Amino acid sequence: MMLQYPFRTWTEDGVVYSKSLTPLDNVLTFGVDVESAKSAAREALTGVLGAMLDRGDAIPWPPNGLDSGEDLVWIEPDPRVGWPVLLRLERERAGVTQVELARRLDVTFQAVQKWERSGSNPTLATVDRVMRALGRRLVLVD
Repeated sequence: MMLQYPFRTWTEDGVVYSKSLTPLDNVLTFGVDVESAKSAAREALTGVLGAMLDRGDAIPWPPNGLDSGEDLVWIEPDPRVGWPVLLRLERERAGVTQVELARRLDVTFQAVQKWERSGSNPTLATVDRVMRALGRRLVLVD
């Protein structure tokens, strides 16, 4: 699963705007061109998701099946926030608590907490191990 959230882009008075769509429809950024607007959107999305992680807020899954369109872009957060979000979402989808996941992996509860905080940097081996403990597979795509 790639962790990407949808944004609409449009140009108004020479400025390119990007606004996130449901379920995270609280991000609005802009840039001088499409690429800078997308970069600003990534930075803002990373900040919003990181704050949600740090506060313990519920984080929604990205939507499936949105209509495509020239103005629809998919934005991926920085991996320092994306990985912890994905780990938490997958753990919650599996109905597993942090304590139970720690037990399955034979690690401390604090290790699981750390992996699910913004700025954590788990290795790919750790992410793979966590996903397997949750009945999922880690697949890297280009």
